[in-house]
Amino acid sequence: MNVSNRMAKIFISYSRKDIGFVRTLAGDLEKAGYDVWWDVSDLRGGDDWLRVIPAEIASSDQFLVVLSPNSTTSEWVRKEYAQALSLRKKIIPIMLARTGVPFALNTINYVDFTSGDYAAGLNSLLTALGYSGEMPVTPNTLPFMLRKYAAPILIGVLFLLALAATFLIQPAPPPTQTPSLPPPTTPVIATTAAPTETLTLSPTASLTLSPTPTATSTARPTFSPSPTNRPLNRIGLCVESEYANSINVRSGPGTIYAPLGDPLLVDTCLFFGARNEETTWLQIAPNQPDSSLQQYEGGWIYRELLGLGTEGPIDLPAVTLTPTPKPSNTPTITPTFTRTPSETPTPSETPTETPLPTETPTETSTP
Repeated sequence: MNVSNRMAKIFISYSRKDIGFVRTLAGDLEKAGYDVWWDVSDLRGGDDWLRVIPAEIASSDQFLVVLSPNSTTSEWVRKEYAQALSLRKKIIPIMLARTGVPFALNTINYVDFTSGDYAAGLNSLLTALGYSGEMPVTPNTLPFMLRKYAAPILIGVLFLLALAATFLIQPAPPPTQTPSLPPPTTPVIATTAAPTETLTLSPTASLTLSPTPTATSTARPTFSPSPTNRPLNRIGLCVESEYANSINVRSGPGTIYAPLGDPLLVDTCLFFGARNEETTWLQIAPNQPDSSLQQYEGGWIYRELLGLGTEGPIDLPAVTLTPTPKPSNTPTITPTFTRTPSETPTPSETPTETPLPTETPTETSTP
Protein backbone atom coordinates (compact mmCIF):
# COMPACT_ATOMS: atom_id res chain seq x y z
CA MET A 1 0.00 0.00 0.00
CA ASN A 2 1.40 3.42 -0.92
CA VAL A 3 2.27 5.70 2.03
CA SER A 4 1.20 8.81 0.12
CA ASN A 5 -2.23 7.25 -0.45
CA ARG A 6 -2.67 6.67 3.27
CA MET A 7 -2.06 10.33 4.06
CA ALA A 8 -4.11 11.83 1.21
CA LYS A 9 -7.40 13.33 2.37
CA ILE A 10 -10.55 13.12 0.23
CA PHE A 11 -13.77 15.14 0.69
CA ILE A 12 -16.98 13.65 -0.80
CA SER A 13 -19.88 15.95 -1.74
CA TYR A 14 -23.21 14.18 -2.41
CA SER A 15 -26.97 14.19 -1.91
CA ARG A 16 -28.41 12.30 1.04
CA LYS A 17 -30.64 10.39 -1.38
CA ASP A 18 -27.46 8.70 -2.75
CA ILE A 19 -26.12 7.78 0.70
CA GLY A 20 -26.03 4.03 -0.03
CA PHE A 21 -23.51 4.47 -2.86
CA VAL A 22 -21.39 6.96 -0.88
CA ARG A 23 -21.21 4.65 2.15
CA THR A 24 -19.83 1.82 -0.06
CA LEU A 25 -17.43 4.13 -1.94
CA ALA A 26 -16.04 5.70 1.24
CA GLY A 27 -15.39 2.27 2.75
CA ASP A 28 -13.48 1.06 -0.33
CA LEU A 29 -11.39 4.25 -0.48
CA GLU A 30 -10.47 3.85 3.18
CA LYS A 31 -9.42 0.25 2.43
CA ALA A 32 -7.09 1.69 -0.22
CA GLY A 33 -5.47 3.91 2.43
CA TYR A 34 -7.18 7.27 1.88
CA ASP A 35 -8.46 9.53 4.65
CA VAL A 36 -12.09 10.04 3.57
CA TRP A 37 -14.35 12.77 5.02
CA TRP A 38 -18.12 12.69 4.47
CA ASP A 39 -20.70 14.30 6.71
CA VAL A 40 -22.59 11.22 8.00
CA SER A 41 -19.51 9.51 9.45
CA ASP A 42 -17.43 12.55 10.45
CA LEU A 43 -19.95 15.24 11.45
CA ARG A 44 -20.70 14.89 15.17
CA GLY A 45 -23.79 16.01 17.05
CA GLY A 46 -23.46 19.62 18.17
CA ASP A 47 -20.88 20.55 15.49
CA ASP A 48 -21.31 23.89 13.74
CA TRP A 49 -21.62 22.39 10.25
CA LEU A 50 -21.65 25.83 8.61
CA ARG A 51 -18.09 26.19 9.91
CA VAL A 52 -16.87 22.56 9.88
CA ILE A 53 -17.73 21.69 6.26
CA PRO A 54 -15.88 24.67 4.63
CA ALA A 55 -12.87 23.96 6.87
CA GLU A 56 -12.82 20.28 5.79
CA ILE A 57 -12.97 21.28 2.11
CA ALA A 58 -10.02 23.64 2.64
CA SER A 59 -7.93 20.91 4.34
CA SER A 60 -8.69 18.17 1.75
CA ASP A 61 -6.30 17.10 -1.04
CA GLN A 62 -8.94 15.71 -3.42
CA PHE A 63 -12.60 16.74 -3.86
CA LEU A 64 -15.13 14.18 -5.17
CA VAL A 65 -18.64 15.25 -6.19
CA VAL A 66 -21.25 12.55 -6.89
CA LEU A 67 -23.45 13.64 -9.83
CA SER A 68 -27.05 12.42 -10.03
CA PRO A 69 -30.50 13.99 -10.59
CA ASN A 70 -30.62 14.36 -6.78
CA SER A 71 -27.32 16.22 -6.33
CA THR A 72 -27.59 18.54 -9.35
CA THR A 73 -30.70 20.10 -7.78
CA SER A 74 -29.21 20.29 -4.27
CA GLU A 75 -28.32 23.83 -3.20
CA TRP A 76 -25.85 22.58 -0.59
CA VAL A 77 -23.91 20.40 -3.08
CA ARG A 78 -23.66 23.46 -5.35
CA LYS A 79 -22.17 25.49 -2.47
CA GLU A 80 -19.63 22.76 -1.69
CA TYR A 81 -18.14 22.42 -5.20
CA ALA A 82 -18.20 26.21 -5.60
CA GLN A 83 -16.06 26.41 -2.44
CA ALA A 84 -13.68 23.76 -3.84
CA LEU A 85 -13.37 25.66 -7.14
CA SER A 86 -12.58 28.90 -5.34
CA LEU A 87 -9.79 27.13 -3.39
CA ARG A 88 -8.44 25.52 -6.63
CA LYS A 89 -8.84 21.99 -5.27
CA LYS A 90 -8.46 18.99 -7.57
CA ILE A 91 -12.08 18.04 -8.38
CA ILE A 92 -13.12 14.64 -9.76
CA PRO A 93 -16.85 14.35 -10.68
CA ILE A 94 -18.44 10.89 -10.38
CA MET A 95 -21.42 10.22 -12.71
CA LEU A 96 -23.66 7.93 -10.62
CA ALA A 97 -26.85 8.36 -12.70
CA ARG A 98 -27.32 10.07 -16.05
CA THR A 99 -27.90 13.79 -15.55
CA GLY A 100 -26.73 17.13 -16.85
CA VAL A 101 -23.25 18.24 -15.74
CA PRO A 102 -23.32 21.60 -13.91
CA PHE A 103 -21.89 24.51 -15.88
CA ALA A 104 -19.05 25.05 -13.40
CA LEU A 105 -17.89 21.41 -13.84
CA ASN A 106 -18.50 20.83 -17.57
CA THR A 107 -14.78 21.19 -18.45
CA ILE A 108 -13.71 18.39 -16.07
CA ASN A 109 -13.75 14.74 -17.13
CA TYR A 110 -15.93 12.60 -14.89
CA VAL A 111 -15.65 8.93 -13.81
CA ASP A 112 -18.59 6.88 -15.13
CA PHE A 113 -20.40 4.58 -12.66
CA THR A 114 -23.63 4.30 -14.68
CA SER A 115 -22.83 0.94 -16.29
CA GLY A 116 -23.55 -0.97 -13.08
CA ASP A 117 -20.00 -2.44 -12.95
CA TYR A 118 -18.93 -0.99 -9.63
CA ALA A 119 -15.44 -2.61 -9.65
CA ALA A 120 -14.61 -1.10 -13.05
CA GLY A 121 -15.80 2.34 -11.95
CA LEU A 122 -13.77 2.16 -8.73
CA ASN A 123 -10.66 1.15 -10.70
CA SER A 124 -11.09 4.18 -12.97
CA LEU A 125 -11.54 6.45 -9.94
CA LEU A 126 -8.39 5.15 -8.23
CA THR A 127 -6.45 5.71 -11.43
CA ALA A 128 -7.68 9.31 -11.55
CA LEU A 129 -6.59 9.72 -7.91
CA GLY A 130 -3.10 8.43 -8.78
CA TYR A 131 -3.46 5.20 -6.81
CA SER A 132 -0.87 2.50 -7.64
CA GLY A 133 -1.60 -0.17 -5.03
CA GLU A 134 -3.80 -3.27 -5.04
CA MET A 135 -7.49 -2.96 -5.82
CA PRO A 136 -9.59 -2.98 -2.60
CA VAL A 137 -12.47 -4.85 -4.33
CA THR A 138 -12.51 -7.71 -6.82
CA PRO A 139 -14.33 -7.62 -10.18
CA ASN A 140 -16.85 -10.14 -8.82
CA THR A 141 -18.27 -7.57 -6.40
CA LEU A 142 -22.04 -7.42 -6.41
CA PRO A 143 -23.14 -4.66 -8.82
CA PHE A 144 -23.87 -1.44 -7.02
CA MET A 145 -27.35 -0.92 -8.47
CA LEU A 146 -28.37 -4.31 -7.07
CA ARG A 147 -26.98 -3.42 -3.64
CA LYS A 148 -28.55 0.01 -3.77
CA TYR A 149 -32.06 -1.35 -4.26
CA ALA A 150 -31.61 -4.57 -2.25
CA ALA A 151 -33.69 -3.33 0.70
CA PRO A 152 -36.64 -2.03 -1.40
CA ILE A 153 -36.58 -5.22 -3.51
CA LEU A 154 -36.59 -7.40 -0.37
CA ILE A 155 -39.52 -5.44 1.09
CA GLY A 156 -41.43 -5.74 -2.20
CA VAL A 157 -40.85 -9.52 -2.33
CA LEU A 158 -42.07 -9.92 1.27
CA PHE A 159 -45.15 -7.84 0.49
CA LEU A 160 -45.96 -9.95 -2.59
CA LEU A 161 -45.50 -13.17 -0.61
CA ALA A 162 -47.84 -11.92 2.11
CA LEU A 163 -50.38 -10.88 -0.51
CA ALA A 164 -50.17 -14.27 -2.24
CA ALA A 165 -50.55 -16.10 1.07
CA THR A 166 -53.71 -14.12 1.81
CA PHE A 167 -55.39 -15.42 -1.36
CA LEU A 168 -53.94 -18.96 -1.36
CA ILE A 169 -54.53 -19.87 2.30
CA GLN A 170 -58.04 -18.45 2.38
CA PRO A 171 -60.56 -21.27 1.69
CA ALA A 172 -62.74 -20.90 -1.34
CA PRO A 173 -66.27 -19.83 -0.52
CA PRO A 174 -68.83 -22.64 -0.83
CA PRO A 175 -70.94 -22.57 -3.99
CA THR A 176 -74.16 -20.69 -3.64
CA GLN A 177 -77.10 -23.09 -3.66
CA THR A 178 -80.33 -22.03 -5.23
CA PRO A 179 -83.21 -23.56 -3.28
CA SER A 180 -85.68 -25.34 -5.47
CA LEU A 181 -89.25 -24.18 -5.10
CA PRO A 182 -91.82 -26.92 -4.54
CA PRO A 183 -94.83 -26.96 -6.84
CA PRO A 184 -97.70 -24.83 -5.63
CA THR A 185 -100.10 -26.80 -3.51
CA THR A 186 -103.30 -25.96 -1.81
CA PRO A 187 -102.59 -24.99 1.78
CA VAL A 188 -103.77 -27.55 4.23
CA ILE A 189 -105.64 -26.12 7.15
CA ALA A 190 -105.30 -28.27 10.20
CA THR A 191 -108.27 -28.14 12.47
CA THR A 192 -108.60 -29.58 15.89
CA ALA A 193 -111.98 -31.05 16.60
CA ALA A 194 -113.36 -30.26 20.01
CA PRO A 195 -116.71 -31.01 21.56
CA THR A 196 -119.23 -28.28 21.21
CA GLU A 197 -119.81 -26.49 24.44
CA THR A 198 -123.23 -25.14 25.22
CA LEU A 199 -123.74 -22.39 27.71
CA THR A 200 -127.31 -22.12 28.93
CA LEU A 201 -128.33 -18.60 29.85
CA SER A 202 -132.00 -19.11 30.30
CA PRO A 203 -134.45 -21.89 29.77
CA THR A 204 -135.16 -20.53 26.30
CA ALA A 205 -131.76 -19.02 25.16
CA SER A 206 -128.50 -20.89 24.50
CA LEU A 207 -124.99 -19.82 23.27
CA THR A 208 -122.98 -22.23 21.10
CA LEU A 209 -119.12 -21.91 20.80
CA SER A 210 -117.56 -23.30 17.59
CA PRO A 211 -113.79 -24.15 17.25
CA THR A 212 -111.62 -21.69 15.18
CA PRO A 213 -109.43 -23.33 12.46
CA THR A 214 -105.64 -22.57 12.71
CA ALA A 215 -103.47 -22.40 9.52
CA THR A 216 -99.97 -23.97 9.83
CA SER A 217 -97.21 -22.66 7.47
CA THR A 218 -93.85 -24.35 6.78
CA ALA A 219 -90.73 -22.08 7.03
CA ARG A 220 -88.30 -22.14 4.07
CA PRO A 221 -84.48 -22.14 4.48
CA THR A 222 -82.55 -18.87 3.90
CA PHE A 223 -79.05 -18.93 2.32
CA SER A 224 -76.53 -16.13 3.17
CA PRO A 225 -73.34 -15.67 1.08
CA SER A 226 -70.06 -16.08 2.99
CA PRO A 227 -67.93 -12.89 3.34
CA THR A 228 -64.73 -12.58 1.33
CA ASN A 229 -61.70 -11.11 3.13
CA ARG A 230 -59.96 -8.26 1.33
CA PRO A 231 -56.22 -7.56 1.82
CA LEU A 232 -55.18 -4.37 3.63
CA ASN A 233 -54.10 -1.42 1.44
CA ARG A 234 -50.44 -0.77 2.38
CA ILE A 235 -47.45 0.79 0.64
CA GLY A 236 -43.77 0.60 1.50
CA LEU A 237 -41.69 3.79 1.58
CA CYS A 238 -38.22 4.78 2.83
CA VAL A 239 -37.31 7.83 4.92
CA GLU A 240 -35.25 10.46 3.07
CA SER A 241 -33.57 13.65 4.30
CA GLU A 242 -30.67 15.73 3.01
CA TYR A 243 -30.00 17.62 6.25
CA ALA A 244 -30.43 15.14 9.12
CA ASN A 245 -29.40 11.61 10.11
CA SER A 246 -32.70 10.89 11.86
CA ILE A 247 -36.26 12.24 12.09
CA ASN A 248 -39.03 12.27 14.70
CA VAL A 249 -42.11 10.08 14.28
CA ARG A 250 -45.08 12.06 15.60
CA SER A 251 -48.05 10.66 17.53
CA GLY A 252 -50.37 12.70 15.29
CA PRO A 253 -50.34 14.34 11.82
CA GLY A 254 -48.48 17.52 12.78
CA THR A 255 -45.43 18.89 14.57
CA ILE A 256 -47.64 19.89 17.53
CA TYR A 257 -47.91 16.23 18.51
CA ALA A 258 -45.31 14.59 20.75
CA PRO A 259 -42.60 12.32 19.22
CA LEU A 260 -43.31 8.58 19.24
CA GLY A 261 -40.48 6.19 20.12
CA ASP A 262 -36.78 6.79 19.41
CA PRO A 263 -35.61 9.05 16.52
CA LEU A 264 -35.99 7.13 13.23
CA LEU A 265 -32.83 6.79 11.11
CA VAL A 266 -32.75 8.03 7.52
CA ASP A 267 -33.00 5.28 4.82
CA THR A 268 -35.25 3.14 7.07
CA CYS A 269 -38.12 1.55 5.08
CA LEU A 270 -41.59 0.99 6.58
CA PHE A 271 -45.14 0.11 5.57
CA PHE A 272 -47.84 2.82 5.65
CA GLY A 273 -51.58 2.13 5.85
CA ALA A 274 -53.39 5.51 6.09
CA ARG A 275 -53.11 9.25 5.52
CA ASN A 276 -54.75 12.38 6.86
CA GLU A 277 -57.47 14.20 4.91
CA GLU A 278 -55.04 16.83 3.55
CA THR A 279 -52.66 14.06 2.29
CA THR A 280 -49.73 15.78 4.02
CA TRP A 281 -48.94 13.11 6.65
CA LEU A 282 -48.84 9.29 6.39
CA GLN A 283 -49.59 6.87 9.23
CA ILE A 284 -47.31 3.87 9.87
CA ALA A 285 -49.21 0.60 9.48
CA PRO A 286 -49.29 -2.14 12.14
CA ASN A 287 -47.50 -5.51 11.84
CA GLN A 288 -44.15 -4.17 10.56
CA PRO A 289 -41.82 -7.01 9.36
CA ASP A 290 -38.94 -5.67 11.49
CA SER A 291 -39.58 -6.00 15.23
CA SER A 292 -37.47 -2.91 15.95
CA LEU A 293 -39.98 -0.80 13.99
CA GLN A 294 -43.02 -1.87 16.04
CA GLN A 295 -42.47 1.08 18.40
CA TYR A 296 -43.48 3.41 15.55
CA GLU A 297 -46.75 1.65 14.61
CA GLY A 298 -49.61 4.14 14.52
CA GLY A 299 -47.20 7.09 14.27
CA TRP A 300 -47.15 9.77 11.55
CA ILE A 301 -44.40 10.97 9.13
CA TYR A 302 -44.47 14.07 6.91
CA ARG A 303 -44.86 13.04 3.25
CA GLU A 304 -41.88 15.12 2.01
CA LEU A 305 -39.57 12.97 4.18
CA LEU A 306 -40.72 9.92 2.17
CA GLY A 307 -39.73 11.28 -1.27
CA LEU A 308 -43.34 12.02 -2.31
CA GLY A 309 -43.00 15.79 -2.75
CA THR A 310 -45.64 18.21 -1.49
CA GLU A 311 -48.54 17.50 -3.85
CA GLY A 312 -50.26 14.58 -5.51
CA PRO A 313 -52.69 11.83 -4.50
CA ILE A 314 -51.69 8.84 -2.37
CA ASP A 315 -53.51 5.50 -2.68
CA LEU A 316 -54.26 5.11 1.04
CA PRO A 317 -57.47 5.50 3.04
CA ALA A 318 -57.94 8.85 4.77
CA VAL A 319 -58.21 9.03 8.56
CA THR A 320 -60.55 11.66 10.02
CA LEU A 321 -59.34 12.98 13.36
CA THR A 322 -61.93 14.11 15.95
CA PRO A 323 -60.66 16.94 18.18
CA THR A 324 -60.96 16.37 21.93
CA PRO A 325 -63.38 18.94 23.49
CA LYS A 326 -61.75 21.16 26.10
CA PRO A 327 -63.62 21.93 29.38
CA SER A 328 -64.94 25.46 29.63
CA ASN A 329 -64.59 27.53 32.83
CA THR A 330 -67.58 29.74 31.97
CA PRO A 331 -70.55 28.82 34.22
CA THR A 332 -73.83 28.18 32.51
CA ILE A 333 -76.81 29.90 34.16
CA THR A 334 -80.16 28.25 33.67
CA PRO A 335 -83.06 30.55 34.58
CA THR A 336 -85.73 29.06 36.85
CA PHE A 337 -89.25 30.35 36.74
CA THR A 338 -91.52 29.97 39.85
CA ARG A 339 -95.22 30.45 39.45
CA THR A 340 -96.75 32.74 42.12
CA PRO A 341 -100.36 31.90 42.97
CA SER A 342 -102.70 34.80 42.34
CA GLU A 343 -104.99 35.94 45.16
CA THR A 344 -108.64 35.26 44.67
CA PRO A 345 -110.63 38.35 45.56
CA THR A 346 -113.11 37.76 48.32
CA PRO A 347 -116.48 39.35 47.65
CA SER A 348 -117.13 42.07 50.10
CA GLU A 349 -120.21 41.78 52.22
CA THR A 350 -122.89 44.34 51.39
CA PRO A 351 -124.62 45.54 54.53
CA THR A 352 -128.32 45.09 54.50
CA GLU A 353 -130.24 48.08 55.77
CA THR A 354 -133.21 47.27 57.99
CA PRO A 355 -136.00 49.80 57.55
CA LEU A 356 -137.10 51.49 60.80
CA PRO A 357 -140.80 51.69 61.60
CA THR A 358 -142.40 54.98 60.65
CA GLU A 359 -144.71 56.59 63.13
CA THR A 360 -148.01 57.77 61.70
CA PRO A 361 -149.65 60.58 63.68
CA THR A 362 -153.24 59.94 64.71
CA GLU A 363 -155.57 62.84 64.88
CA THR A 364 -157.95 62.80 67.93
CA SER A 365 -160.95 65.03 67.84
CA THR A 366 -161.90 66.78 71.13
CA PRO A 367 -165.59 67.20 71.80
